[in-house]
This record gives sequence, C-alpha cells and structure tokens, in this order.
Amino acid sequence: MTFVQWNCRGIKNKKIWLKVPPFSTSEFWVFQETFLKHEDHRLCSSKNYFYIDRQGRLGGGLLTAIPKNASGRIIPTGFSHNFNQEILAVEVHFKDFHFIINLYAPHGLNIENVKYFFDSFSIPLFIFGDFNLHHPFWGSNRSSPLSNDFVEWLQNSSFILLNSSNPIYAAYTGSAFLLDLSICSASISHAVNCYVSESNFESDHYPVTITWSILDHTPKKIKSIDWNRIMSNSATVLTTNTRLNALTSKISEVIRDNTKIITLPAKNYPPWWNLSCHNFQKLKIFFRKRALRLISESDWMKHKKYAAKLRFHIKKASRNYWDKICNITKNPRMFYSMLNRIYNHTNQEIKKHSKSYPAQ
Repeated sequence: MTFVQWNCRGIKNKKIWLKVPPFSTSEFWVFQETFLKHEDHRLCSSKNYFYIDRQGRLGGGLLTAIPKNASGRIIPTGFSHNFNQEILAVEVHFKDFHFIINLYAPHGLNIENVKYFFDSFSIPLFIFGDFNLHHPFWGSNRSSPLSNDFVEWLQNSSFILLNSSNPIYAAYTGSAFLLDLSICSASISHAVNCYVSESNFESDHYPVTITWSILDHTPKKIKSIDWNRIMSNSATVLTTNTRLNALTSKISEVIRDNTKIITLPAKNYPPWWNLSCHNFQKLKIFFRKRALRLISESDWMKHKKYAAKLRFHIKKASRNYWDKICNITKNPRMFYSMLNRIYNHTNQEIKKHSKSYPAQ
C-alpha cells in the first residue's frame, strides 16, 4: 500500500505529473496547498476525492485521493477551518482499515489545538502534512515554542515520526528545510518505509512516498496464564497428603490446565507484541467505544488510563525485544549500531543531494 504526500503549491497546472511515478504508482494521494475550486477536483478517473477548499481567500486547500475500489468518508473534526490551520480526516477501508489525516498549517501547527483529536483515533493512523515547524529533532538548527510543544507531545504519544533527516522544502535562496512531516501509529511503524522523491515536479516541496507492507503473516500466538486459578487449585493440592514426587506432578498439571495459547486476530503485529499489550489495547478500545456511546466521562478517563498503560508496555516490550536481539552477540553495542544503520537505511529517506544544505 503506497501513499504520496506533497505540498504541490497549486495542482491545476501540474496535473500532467500525476501520470508519472510516484503519483501513478501510489494508491493514495495526500496533497496540501492545492489552490483548487470546487469544480477543479476531478484530476484522475481512477480515484475518489475528499477535499477542503479555503473559503474567502486564495491559496490553501487539502485533497486526499483514494482508489476507486476503496470506500471512505470524511470524519468531522469540529475545528473551524481558518487561515492558520486546515485539517482533513478520512476513514478508509482498503485491504485494511485505517485513517488518514491531511493537514496544512502555514504559520506552524499548534499541537494544543489538535492533540486530543489525534489521540482519539484507533490505530492504525497516518498523519501527513505541511506542519511548518522547525526543530533539531528533524535536523533544524532552531526551534520555537510551537515546535517544542509538538515534540513533547510526539515523544509521549503512540505515534512515530517517519521522516526526520532529509530536507523536503527548498527555498529560492538555496536553503532547505524539513517542513512536511509523515507520522504513523507506533504499532505499524516497523512495516512502513519512507523516502523523498528526487524531483519536486515544479513545486518548492519534494513529494514523500510512504509504503505500508500489509502481508499475510503467520498468525501470532501469545501465552495466557490464569495465575489466580493456579494459586487456588495449588492450595487445594497442597492440603492433601501427597508424596513429593506426586505433588510436583499435580502442581505441573494445574499449571498446564490453566495455561492457554491464544491466537491473535489476523493483524500485522510487531514481533515484540505480548499479552500485556494485547489486553491493554482491548481495554483501551472497549472503554473508548463505551465512552462515546454513553457520553461517559468516567469511561473516557478509563480509556485514557489504559491508553497510557498501553504506551508504557509497548515501549517496554519493544526495548526488551531489541535488548535480547543485541545480547546474542559478543559486542552488543556494535551489533546495535549495525541494526540502527540498517534500520535508517531502509526506513528513512534516501538522500537526494550529496551537498550539504546551509542553515537558515
């Protein structure tokens, strides 16, 4: 599954480029600053379109295009679309169920206005857009209060920044910056790759291509142990007059009878996914649905509590998994460095230019 994200700076005069890669080979288009009017949105007969136009002023505009054989709908955001923030959220059913958020913030995104909206979505979620934020986290030599708040939210959230190195915006002065960010849910980040196109296709922003590998993996199984029942049954066994050899055998039988192997639903789970992650994810989803159905503040607080616990266990499980991988070598630090280099090569953007870009 392939997405292409692009601040096209007006798409009407660039429609010819949509017939060549990466646009012709991508199932989903996520464009910012389309500069389109209502009657201009039919760009390709093989796509269905969802869009927002800037009212009362030229410029701006968002467009999300999905395949004809996919179904989708716009999710109401509750935000007033103004000149400082445009957000288009689309729910998509295509091979898998996911959400796409398309945004444009010409003066920098204020995460305080939208973080609760982002956190309200069930996974998987993609967030693509021109955030217009500078921060050392993605290679800039400066930051702002808005970008500091955004990075703080990102590091405490269940999302991963996919592109964090190569510039995407090239100014006429020769300076280059990374302003267009690609973000996805942490649970699917291992299956997502991201790279920048070598051509800007007559815009001052380079398109970003994101691929999500949804493969038919072997069903993942986790072990579930009912320790409460084991303790209760073991106490009963220990009260009987049984020889030591038989007692050991009976305790082992109690543990075996209360241990189950659960086959998880056919989803693309990461290799470190365990029972704690699975259970807290189920509780998070359950209380979120009930809170929205009953408009219950207490259920929403439980949803937030289990969401926080899920984030904690995801980070803990993933760290433990990679620690075990690194410890199989005589030099764990060197092996980790090798893994990190391989990961950066396959998941980050391919450098477009060999020259170094001057700082702004």
